[in-house]
Amino acid sequence: MTTAARATRFAPVHRNTLKDQSYSELRRALVTGRFQPGEHVTVKLLAEQLGSGIMPVREAVQRLVAEGALVNLPSGRVCVPSLTRAEFDEIIEIRMLLEPHCCRKAAAAMTDAIFAEISEGQAGLRAAAAGENPEAALWANHQYHFGIYRQAGSRQMLALIESVWLRFGPMMTHSQAGGAGAQEYLEAELKTQEELLAALAAHDGARSAKLMASIIQCTARWYHKSYLFAEDAE
Repeated sequence: MTTAARATRFAPVHRNTLKDQSYSELRRALVTGRFQPGEHVTVKLLAEQLGSGIMPVREAVQRLVAEGALVNLPSGRVCVPSLTRAEFDEIIEIRMLLEPHCCRKAAAAMTDAIFAEISEGQAGLRAAAAGENPEAALWANHQYHFGIYRQAGSRQMLALIESVWLRFGPMMTHSQAGGAGAQEYLEAELKTQEELLAALAAHDGARSAKLMASIIQCTARWYHKSYLFAEDAE
C-alpha cells in the first residue's frame, strides 16, 4: 500500500484533542489491519498522514509501544510486531479466558436496546464481508464483538481484551486476502455469530459463552493452518 493511499484513510483530527484522537485513530488502524505485521513507520510519516503535529503522534505511539502494539527500533522508527506461533497461542489462551466470560455476563445483562444495536452491527458485518473493503469488514467485526463485551459491564476486562486485539489486529487482514479456505472460514464465523445473537436474545449465558469459545477456537485452527508466523518466514 502506498503512503498516499494510506493517508486518505485516516479521519481528520482536531487541535483540542490531537493526542487522544491520534491514539484512537492509530488503534483503529491496528485492529483493522491497516498496518501489516513487520511494517516499519516513522512518527513523522504518521503525523503527516493524520494531519497533526509530531508531539501528539509521538505520545500516541509511545502509549501503543507501552501496550505492546508497536515496538521501538534503534533506527528511531517503530515497527508493528510479527507474532510467533507461541505468542499467537498465548493470545488465543487469553481470549478464551476473557471473551466467553464476557459473553456470559452480557447475556444476563442484555437489554432490547443493546441487542438491537448489536444485531444492527451484525447485519453491517455481513454486508461488509460481502463487499471488497477488508478494513470495513474488520472494523464491523470489531464493533460486533466489543458491543457484546461492553454490555458485560467490566471496564478492566474490556481494557484487557482491547489490548489483546491490538496485538492480533494486524494479522487479521490474512482472513480477507482470499487464501485457501478463507471464504469457508468467514462464512462459518458469520453463522456462529448469528447463533450467538440468538443466545444473547434468550439471555442464555452458558450457550453464549460456548459459542464465543467456538468462534475463537475456529479462528485459532484456521490461522494455524494458513498463516505464515514470524518463525515460518525465517
